[in-house]
Amino acid sequence: MTLFYDVRSLFTRALTKTVRNPTLLFINLFTPLLFLLLFSQLLEKITAFSGISGSYLAYLTPGILVLNAITGSFLSGMSIVNDLNSGFLQKILLTPASRAAILLGRLLNDLLIMMIQSAIIMGVAGLLGLTIATGAAGVALIFVTIAFFDLAWSGLLLSVGLQSRKAETVSAVGNLLAFPLLFISTAFFPPVIMPAWAQTVAKYNPLSYAANVTRDLITGGLTWGTFAMAYAIIGLIAIVTFAATLYQFRKVIS
Repeated sequence: MTLFYDVRSLFTRALTKTVRNPTLLFINLFTPLLFLLLFSQLLEKITAFSGISGSYLAYLTPGILVLNAITGSFLSGMSIVNDLNSGFLQKILLTPASRAAILLGRLLNDLLIMMIQSAIIMGVAGLLGLTIATGAAGVALIFVTIAFFDLAWSGLLLSVGLQSRKAETVSAVGNLLAFPLLFISTAFFPPVIMPAWAQTVAKYNPLSYAANVTRDLITGGLTWGTFAMAYAIIGLIAIVTFAATLYQFRKVIS
């Protein structure tokens, strides 16, 4: 029960800070919404020669949700840097609070923000004409998938933040990894229009797995094989990134 109360207290603190200063929430949402609005309109006719069945909006929206999860994970890394540099983390370590609650409270807050942003993106896509073939169950699984991916990617930036203690480093590493991987994946564009080397990269790109399973949930073409493979890849990333986070966190609190 102590862990539960500690997580709730630290989650409430983080959420209160977010509510008092919601600017960052909308700044992080700006890029995914801009990409959704621009790409869905400017590239609407890409389906005519790319082999995409259905609308480009249905193809694009999963990629935008993945992009939103990645930009949202920046908040986790930068927030832990702020806690370190402000002295808050050191003060918490002097209390009987559970050490696990420090990370869990932060992650739950960032996950809630990302889910709200994802709901807004889905709402805007719906206004643009998107329909979810798998219904309410599919929508729920989309949120679960994106949340799982967000946690896995957040682990990466948390470890970078704990190791570097610099927000600039978190931002630089996040951008250096995120945007090349996004554009050489199936998040925004089908592999058929890519050169051969990019098709190979996209095939094994973990962002492609997250986008593909989300896309299949939207279009109704999901198979258990695709679902299991995507979750296995995302789970492997989560194990690696959180192992790195826990290693850096132990160094900080020791």
